[in-house]
Amino acid sequence: MHKLIRIMTVGLLATAGLAIVQAEGLTIGDKAPPLKVAKWIKGQPVALGNGNLNVVEFWATWCGPCKVSIPHLTQLAHKYKGKVSFTGVSVWENAQGQPFAPNTFDKVSSFVSTMGDKMDYNVAADGPEATMAQTWMAAANQNGIPAAFLVGRDGRVLWVGHPMGDLDKVIGQVLDGTYDESAAAKQFKDQQDAAAKDMADAKAFNAAMMPVGAALKAKDYKGAIGELDKVLAVHPEYTMRLETIKFNLLLRSDEPAAYAYAKDIASKDPYKNDAQALNSLAWAIVDDQAKLKNPDFAVGLAIAQQAVDVSKGEDPMILDTLAVAYSRSGNLDKAIEVEQKAVALLDKAPYPDETKAEIRKRLDTFKQKKG
Repeated sequence: MHKLIRIMTVGLLATAGLAIVQAEGLTIGDKAPPLKVAKWIKGQPVALGNGNLNVVEFWATWCGPCKVSIPHLTQLAHKYKGKVSFTGVSVWENAQGQPFAPNTFDKVSSFVSTMGDKMDYNVAADGPEATMAQTWMAAANQNGIPAAFLVGRDGRVLWVGHPMGDLDKVIGQVLDGTYDESAAAKQFKDQQDAAAKDMADAKAFNAAMMPVGAALKAKDYKGAIGELDKVLAVHPEYTMRLETIKFNLLLRSDEPAAYAYAKDIASKDPYKNDAQALNSLAWAIVDDQAKLKNPDFAVGLAIAQQAVDVSKGEDPMILDTLAVAYSRSGNLDKAIEVEQKAVALLDKAPYPDETKAEIRKRLDTFKQKKG
């Protein structure tokens, strides 16, 4: 666990988010799409634009933040009972690119049943055609859940956002007549424009990384590094991410060059003042599980010390890396001294118990080696 927290995982061509395909645009002021759900799980079918306010919220059984927001939605449903109808629609229950699972509705029903009174509002599920996901979420460029839409009495979309954000405040403003729809529409448009730019940037970046991925697939690390340098020249905004990838590729193909590269990037922005990034570089060199042929512990030690300096010696995990670096460099006295400082900080550290136990065990190991 300790190692997994510290090492920067390299995902060259992975895409985050489940709905990156945009449908016909949907924004504040537009007529809300129909509620074409595949199955009603709890409560009664809802009609939009019938003179009532409606909240349509999108979630999934696997979504941790959704589980947090569900009781909040129930509170709002109780608070505005008789004034606002709440409907939760399960979407994206299947992994992207995977066929619709036959047991999806059963899974959603079981989840809703388990939630009981904590999920006290209408619940429905999207079907294999993903109609709701496309006509609502993708159309409004909403790529994350939970996401809520407030639909007005006339069936128009009044607000879109996280259900634990301004939803309660906005409902109150709509009900008392103080809601500024024009301002909300402008703010949402700005958000949409920013999201569209981010999507375009991500698409361009992924396209640029395709040759890197092809070279890696062929285990042509030298070629991959050459292609990566081309991407770095065009996408400086991803400097740290790309430099981290390059460092890891060099570790596979040319260790001496990797250590020289680590020294270089650690001396410059954006690495030089980022304690966690420096820590990851150092750990990749001094970790005894890394299976390096000829690790340069002097480089690892120098970068680990730099990480400690940047973090002002207040992070036990970063101190632990420095202790390991001293140990692997043959200086057990310093390793014990630094590890004792790390252990002294553990009680106030926000790390898992297994990580803290690992650091304490490492101190015992150093002491045993010292004799």
